[in-house]
Formats: sequence, structure tokens, C-alpha cells
Amino acid sequence: MLKQTNAVFCYLLFATMLAACAGTPTVAVVVPETEPGDQIQNEYLVGKWCTNREQTAISNQAAGFSGLLNVRPVFWRFDTQGEWDVSTSGFLFESWGSWKVDGLDKLLLARKGVEPDQFQIFFKKDDDGTSLYLVDDKGQFTVLARCG
Repeated sequence: MLKQTNAVFCYLLFATMLAACAGTPTVAVVVPETEPGDQIQNEYLVGKWCTNREQTAISNQAAGFSGLLNVRPVFWRFDTQGEWDVSTSGFLFESWGSWKVDGLDKLLLARKGVEPDQFQIFFKKDDDGTSLYLVDDKGQFTVLARCG
């Protein structure tokens, strides 16, 4: 009886993990390199992004800020409906709020009940693909890279 219970548990666990990975396949949009002030399309942001700690530190040091960060790895997901989800594992995401491109190159990230944070955004190409640069109102950077 114990073997049957373990087998059922294993099957359910496997099915749950498989369902978490399943989803609507997305078509990758080729994101061009942009400059601050260029028009950003919503399609450029849709998908999963990972905080790039190294590039964030380098960019902040170049801008005159501390390169020392206490940023844990965070995975971001922007969907086509304007929902913004985050994860610390990259597998289980929780709803964090909403997102919206405002004007040419402003990204508004809103959590429920809180005023939205505004970032100027642009994209840079590097050896690993295209990275998303978020610049806050103080001029500090958060750099995100595409992830699976």
C-alpha cells in the first residue's frame, strides 16, 4: 500500500511540475537596440526577464553610484495583458502588479494600492542578447536580461 501511495504522490508531483512549465508558446520578438527617447513598443517587454546583477553593478558604478548591491536574483514576467509577475526561483511566479509603457520610453510599474514607479527604459545589445535597462528618477540602473 505504501508503494502505491508513493507512486501516486510522485505522479501528482510530476504532473504539477509539468503543468507549471506548460503554457502558451510565445513568438520571440526581435528587440532593436534603442536610445533614451526612442519609442518603446509593448511587444519588446513581453516575456520573462532576469535581473542581471553584474551589468546592474557596472552601470551604476559608471553613473557614479555604488556598485555594491544587495539584490537577490529576481525573475520578472510581463504579459500581454499588462500584468507583472515576479519570482525568486524562476518557476513559481506571483502577481506583483501591472505594467504600462507611457509616452515614448517610460515604464510604469504599479503595485496594488501604491503609486506606480516610473522608469526610463531602453535596450542595449550585448554578447548574450538584448538587455533591458531601467533607470529610476535618481539615475540608478536595474538591468534585466532575457531568460527562458
